[in-house]
Parts: sequence; C-alpha cells; structure tokens
Amino acid sequence: MDRRQYQRWELEAPVTYSWKDAGGVRHRTKGAVKNISGAGVFVSTHEPPALGARVRFRVFFSSFHFVSVLVMKTIGQVVRVESELQAEAPGGFAVAFKSYVLRNETRVIERRRF
Repeated sequence: MDRRQYQRWELEAPVTYSWKDAGGVRHRTKGAVKNISGAGVFVSTHEPPALGARVRFRVFFSSFHFVSVLVMKTIGQVVRVESELQAEAPGGFAVAFKSYVLRNETRVIERRRF
C-alpha cells in the first residue's frame, strides 16, 4: 500500500547539491532527479550523502523560454539511501523537504566565434 501524501512524478532533471559530513566538511556534487513530489525528491548519483544528512539542492527544469530555466531551491533531510548494489546503477538517495522556492532564472548562453 502506498502511504505517500503527495503525487509523485517521474522525470529527469539535473541537480546540484551539497551537505556537511560528520567532520563538518562541505561536499558539493551533481546528480539527476528521477522523481519528485510536493514533499521530496529522489536523486540518482554515485555520491549520496549519509542517511539523516541535511542537504541543500537546486533542481534545474527546462523552460518553454529559450533564455530561461526554472530552478527549485530547497533544503531537506536524507530519508533513504540506496547503494548501487540495491538499485539500478547508479544508486541514489531520497530527500524530504517542507518548503521550496521555484524561480525563473536567466540561462547564461556562451557564444564563441570560430
């Protein structure tokens, strides 16, 4: 029986995230959101934080406007970690959050002359 309070959507979106380990060292890395709901996300990555870690992350959603991107910023807590042996490679982690900010940000486009 599914006990989730919010509907979950399957998607793939890039995410950057950071957390502090038990020694207070900040780690920053990237992954891909595999599904999202109004209260959490599952991130596919080779570098998951520890269970219970407080994680800051930014999810980047494609926008209908070429020069912008929707960015979700939030802080959450790791509630589940799946090793690469338990899940489809790579593994990942689930984060629960209570609130988030969704903004439309300008996409920086680099143009080079050849």
